[in-house]
Amino acid sequence: MLEKELKDIWNNASQTAQISIETNLLVEELNTRINGIQKKIRKRDIREIAASIFGILLFGYLFFEIPFPITKLACGLAITWFVFVILKFRKSKTQNIKTDFSLALTEQLKHQKTMMVQQAKLLDSALYWYAIPPFIMNFIFILGLENPTDYNWTNSIAESLLPLTSNLKTITIIGLALFYAFTFWVNKRALNKDVNPAIKSIEKMQQQIK
Repeated sequence: MLEKELKDIWNNASQTAQISIETNLLVEELNTRINGIQKKIRKRDIREIAASIFGILLFGYLFFEIPFPITKLACGLAITWFVFVILKFRKSKTQNIKTDFSLALTEQLKHQKTMMVQQAKLLDSALYWYAIPPFIMNFIFILGLENPTDYNWTNSIAESLLPLTSNLKTITIIGLALFYAFTFWVNKRALNKDVNPAIKSIEKMQQQIK
């Protein structure tokens, strides 16, 4: 009887040790994945903030340079949207905090899940704040372009770059529609490829250590 009990204890101890090793490997793999996603998020946030600052400067210049009233309105909307985008990604940047590995594993997982859920919401709603608003803004900007001679306005560089004819306006609007559709797809892909699988992995780990 004693021999059997010793064997059971040994087997249980071996199983416990194996589970512990597997858990540690899963935690290490999960942390590597989360760190990779966080690096992508940090690069994205910096890139988007920098692009928005450039956008504010560009449309600020166009606001004072272009005389067409509707286009001026579109420039004002663009500047407002770029400010909103900067605030949005600054918030994302502050939420994207590295995991404190001195905390208990349950707290680490809780922090990681909260961060990933925030990113999921950001990406999932990209159509409504990151694709549709700038498309509408650019649509108004292009429709508002008029004949420069009606305003005695001359700017050879601007005139060569702006779509002033009906055909160029149509082509530009179609191109913008395709571009923002692609932008929406990129955000959805990041959500489904990186963020959602990470959330599922965290939830699986949380279930295992309960």
